[in-house]
Amino acid sequence: MKVLVIGGMHGNETLGLEVVKLFKDKSVKAVDVLLANEQAIEGNCRFVGQDLNRSFPGDSNSPEYEPRRASEILKQTKKYDVVLDFHNTYCPNNDCGFIGDNANDNLTDVAWLLGFDKVIVADYDCINKAANNCISVEVSLDSPLNNAELWYERIVMLSRLDSFTATSNIHKYRFVYRMTIQDKERLKLDEQKLLAFQPLSRELADAMGVSSPAYPIFIGDSYTPYNYGGLLNRL
Repeated sequence: MKVLVIGGMHGNETLGLEVVKLFKDKSVKAVDVLLANEQAIEGNCRFVGQDLNRSFPGDSNSPEYEPRRASEILKQTKKYDVVLDFHNTYCPNNDCGFIGDNANDNLTDVAWLLGFDKVIVADYDCINKAANNCISVEVSLDSPLNNAELWYERIVMLSRLDSFTATSNIHKYRFVYRMTIQDKERLKLDEQKLLAFQPLSRELADAMGVSSPAYPIFIGDSYTPYNYGGLLNRL
């Protein structure tokens, strides 16, 4: 199985950078690597002009760096069976995979094989929506999964499979709402002690106009201080 590993979609998230470095140091025939937002990596910042992961499918003629880079990356993803796009979050217990609404049928099984029990379907503009062979790997900074050597071993294992069958017991969710700073203040969300993947009260879900049960993620993430978090519904 041919695999592309992407690090630095957000330039200040470290796990993907470390995984890419390992594969550069110890290359594997069926695994290629790519540093996504090289300007943001150099500046140790999330992005330069606009969020690269909100720039897909991109625009090769754009005067802006990130839309051009998104177009280049998307073109490259088409050469691979599976693309793994690495991310970090400060929010604890937030480990999960993201796939697109039209993801290849085997991606959920790939996510299970790589150790996830939760997959989130993203239908907003991002690499997952644009590339149906891409899983975004989301790992909390304090998680045991925040370990580049571990991911190196799992990706090597994946690359050696021509095919596989997996009986996955994975939980699937859909991203339905971004909790804003205004929501945080209006609903006193800091006082609610929200936990990732633990359902909100029906009252809170109703107050934000989403179906209940609703499950929060990225709560108070320092990488995205302009949002308070996100909400999911189970599929």
